[in-house]
Amino acid sequence: MNENRRSHCFAVNPKLERGKIFPVFIPFAGCPHHCIFCAQESQTGKGKQSVAKAIAEAKIIFPDFLVKTQSPVIDMAFYGGTFTAINEKDFSLCLDFFKDCKQLAQDKGITLLGRCSTRPDALAPDRLQQLKVIGIDLIELGIQSFDNTVLNQSKRAYTRETAVKACQTVLKNGFKLGIQLMAGLPEQGEAIFLQDAETAISLKPHCLRFYPCLVPEGTALAKLFLAQKFTPWTNEQCIQTLGYALAMAWKAKIPVIRLTVAPEQEFDAHLAAGPRHPSLGSDIMGYTLYSLIKDTLAHSNCPVRQILIPAHLQGCFFGTKNWLKKKYAGIIPLETMIFDKEQSEQITIIY
Repeated sequence: MNENRRSHCFAVNPKLERGKIFPVFIPFAGCPHHCIFCAQESQTGKGKQSVAKAIAEAKIIFPDFLVKTQSPVIDMAFYGGTFTAINEKDFSLCLDFFKDCKQLAQDKGITLLGRCSTRPDALAPDRLQQLKVIGIDLIELGIQSFDNTVLNQSKRAYTRETAVKACQTVLKNGFKLGIQLMAGLPEQGEAIFLQDAETAISLKPHCLRFYPCLVPEGTALAKLFLAQKFTPWTNEQCIQTLGYALAMAWKAKIPVIRLTVAPEQEFDAHLAAGPRHPSLGSDIMGYTLYSLIKDTLAHSNCPVRQILIPAHLQGCFFGTKNWLKKKYAGIIPLETMIFDKEQSEQITIIY
């Protein structure tokens, strides 16, 4: 490169380095009550089923998964419910299944990692010790918000103090920490969600999930919506606010492993309202890239020669129907942007 030129690089889309996921869904298991936004039966596509049935199904599927995945690392994830609060019999059933699968994987030269999701008020020391012993190494906490008013309105039954302490407890016990936040809950404006994201990032988690708050039919939140006591965020609010939060996480080099609720036919068929679009996650990423580039250019007075963008980001870069092109055209000539296969984890601005 000409020595008179200089460049600025920033990392994008940090990855959580784990294996291919083998999910075990246990909807509502261990949950003390239904939160106002929750519809896990339709969200997971599994309906109501016992833990025993979920494990029985997983036992049938896992051996074939082990062979077909052709991956040196597999990540078994216990999703749904409150994993550390399920009854002792079911908890032991899950742990025994994980141990058996871990041995089966080991016999084939495959490493099996383990993760689970739970509430911040369900971290009994003996349960944490049991998870540690068998090799569950990542605990995701469904925090949803660190704001006491939002937590109260969402009937979460714990406080900010409980949530923060739970995150610290997970880390102190030697686990990797995941934090799940929800955007657009009752009484949660954009500023509060960004404060939640800032708090989560300050706790140094290994990964984050951002879920837009949707309104499934039949939930307490749907009743508030129908009574005009709750207004969900628009797609535009969601894209911009989660875009800023995602940029915050990327700057802190924290992977955000989910930006929207995974598509599920039954769940989508029974949504009353909320920010939902097939390209919503892609548009959030696109807006994040735009905000990061715009912010970088705003702090430089030098003319830009080129912006080298990882080629794999081309699909989301300009957003659905290229809606971000006009925004870029307002800050930089479009011809300076080059999608480069040599770039993989960073954007390089050459002046």
